[in-house]
Amino acid sequence: MKSKKNLLNIHALAAMFVLFCGNIVFAQIKFEHSTFAEIKAKAKAQHKLIFMDAYTSWCGPCKWMAANIFTNDTVARYYNATYVNAKIDMEVGEGKDIAKQYNINVYPSLLFIDENGELLHRAAGSRKAIDFIDLGKDAQIPEKQFATVEKKYKNGQRDAQFMITYLNQLANVALPIEEPLTEYLRTQKEQDLSNRTNWNIIYNFLNDAHSKEFAYLLNNSDVFTSKYTADSVNDKIFEVYSNACNRSIYSRKADSADYLPLKEEIKKMNFARKEELLLSTDMNYYQRKKDYENFAKVAAPYIDKYKSNDEGMLNNIAYEFYMNVKDKTMLAKAEQWAKKCYELNPHPEFSMDSYACLLSVNDKKQEAVKLEKQAIELIKADPKKYNQEAIPDMEKKIADWSK
Repeated sequence: MKSKKNLLNIHALAAMFVLFCGNIVFAQIKFEHSTFAEIKAKAKAQHKLIFMDAYTSWCGPCKWMAANIFTNDTVARYYNATYVNAKIDMEVGEGKDIAKQYNINVYPSLLFIDENGELLHRAAGSRKAIDFIDLGKDAQIPEKQFATVEKKYKNGQRDAQFMITYLNQLANVALPIEEPLTEYLRTQKEQDLSNRTNWNIIYNFLNDAHSKEFAYLLNNSDVFTSKYTADSVNDKIFEVYSNACNRSIYSRKADSADYLPLKEEIKKMNFARKEELLLSTDMNYYQRKKDYENFAKVAAPYIDKYKSNDEGMLNNIAYEFYMNVKDKTMLAKAEQWAKKCYELNPHPEFSMDSYACLLSVNDKKQEAVKLEKQAIELIKADPKKYNQEAIPDMEKKIADWSK
């Protein structure tokens, strides 16, 4: 029989173990739940900067950061000791004004603000724990703060190395880059555009299909290819033209005035990815015009030749066919895309549902009902992973297919 002393020691150890484990399991950044004015007052009283997670309720990367990074014990220890932490939805209440005040247009935006509300440093997008801690450390060093670099630019600093730093900073926080990029490129001689530094600038930032620098890239693609790789040069040309075409397609209500001249320009090019580019942009063009007959005609070869293993594209285009295409031959093709997507990634809300939908319109309603029921069971079995709100719509589909 154990003594009372031994029992007390066992209980004490057990309590310490629970406390220790609890600190690991429940470690997280402690966010303030008060007004921005109150948060600034607390920062002033504690002589700390403010870290603000500027998020929205629909943002996937925001949710990932909340679940995986803000709950990391090393992250939590650093941020709780160093900052007054705020987590504010940019689409609710005073968050709307904060988004305007700090020019926030991408989520999550990670802001570092002083007690007076002056923005000192910022970043955008999700990041790993170690990178997030490094970001917090950089925000403490004036020389590394975004506000310091921006102030130098506004005060007229324009040397090449500084401009490269500033361009990278702007890209990192998803702020407009066109004006300083134009300023920098204007200082570069044409023959220097293909050097390593300028190729990095062009590859990472240039997005104007009608700029003289892009024209130089097109006319001297062999020079760039000999120095770097054909794939990187072709990828850049594809990206710039694709963005230009899609801007023209979506900037007007199915107006072809901007897109068709660009299309003709591309058709005249000697470019390795020309067919892929034209098919992808034509597909977007016809979809925008709701011309689903021609949409199907260009989507089919585009998917079969270039995107046959792209889960997202297979799923999205297959479902678009289900919703809008009437041709039975095309719907049979879409069923095969949906099946391939399902085989690559059997996700109940997306690939399984899409595949079931295509089965239903291809006179395979029993198979469709069976698959949709399986999808619903998977969603119900893991409410943390899957959206339960998808179930009623899926049940309605089953009822319709069972008639």
